Amino acid sequence: MTKLPTIAGLWVGSDLTWLEQLCLQSFLDHGHPVILYTLGPVGGIPGGVIQRPAEDVYGPPPFDISDNDRQRVAVYSDLFRLHLMRDTAHIWADLDALCTRAIDFDTTYLFAEPNGPTTPIGILRLPSASPALAGMLDYVLSPNPTQPWRGAKRHRANAERIARGERWGIESLPWGCAGPRAMTHFLTQTGEVAHALPSHVFYPLGVDQLWMLHDPNVIDPEVERTGSHSVHIYGHQKKLLANRAGGLPVPGSYLDRKCAAHGIVPTDAPIVPLVWM
Repeated sequence: MTKLPTIAGLWVGSDLTWLEQLCLQSFLDHGHPVILYTLGPVGGIPGGVIQRPAEDVYGPPPFDISDNDRQRVAVYSDLFRLHLMRDTAHIWADLDALCTRAIDFDTTYLFAEPNGPTTPIGILRLPSASPALAGMLDYVLSPNPTQPWRGAKRHRANAERIARGERWGIESLPWGCAGPRAMTHFLTQTGEVAHALPSHVFYPLGVDQLWMLHDPNVIDPEVERTGSHSVHIYGHQKKLLANRAGGLPVPGSYLDRKCAAHGIVPTDAPIVPLVWM
C-alpha cells in the first residue's frame, strides 16, 4: 500500500478544543501521518500526532503576536503556510478541516475552486517551484508591501508614504491580504489556477449551508457529497458553538456523530469563548 502524504498544520495559542482534536484525529484515522507545528507547549494534542516547533519551518514570527491579536496570528499562519509549501512536501490543513476520505491525489497541486470570490486555502499543496508561490513569497516578505491587485492610485499613494519615511509590513494590511485574496491573485496571474479541483472536494458546504453541521436531522451523505475528501467547518462556527451550544457539538448532530466515530470526547475539551468570540 502506498504511503499517504503527511498532513501538517500550525497552532498558536491555547490548548486544543474538541474541534481541533477531531480534525487532527480524522486525518490520522484515514491513514495520514500528521504533524502539528506549535510555538510552545500545547495541551490536548491527540496521540499519534507529531508535535514539532514552528521554528523548524518558519519562526519566530517576524512581528509581535504575544497578545494573540487575531489578525496578526492569521498573517503569521499565512507566512508559515507559504514556507511549508516551499521547504517541505507536506499538505497544509487548517485545524477546522475534517477529513472524510484519504487525500491521495496524484498531483503536486491541491486546492479547490472557490465557492465565493477567493480561492480557499484550508487544504493546500503547491510545488516548491510554483511561480505563484514564488511571487507570493516575494510580495509578503517585501518591505512596505502593496497589494498587487490594487490599482495605480493605491500604488502612487504608498510610494508617497515611503517617500515620507513611513514603513510597514504585511501584517499592517487588511485581513486576507496575505491569504486567500493574495493566493487568488497569484494563481490567476500565473495560470496555475487551472489546477483547482472542484469546490466540493474540500468544501462541500457553502457558508450558507453550515447550519447542516448542527442539525441532528441532517444525515452524513447530505454533508459529505460524493467525491468529497474533507468538510471545512470554518473557524467562525467555534463562536456559534461557544455562545449557543455550551462549547459542545449539538447532540445527535453531524459534528457530534463524527466525534463519536473518531473517539473524541467533547466534554474533555469544550470550546471556551475567547475575546474575538
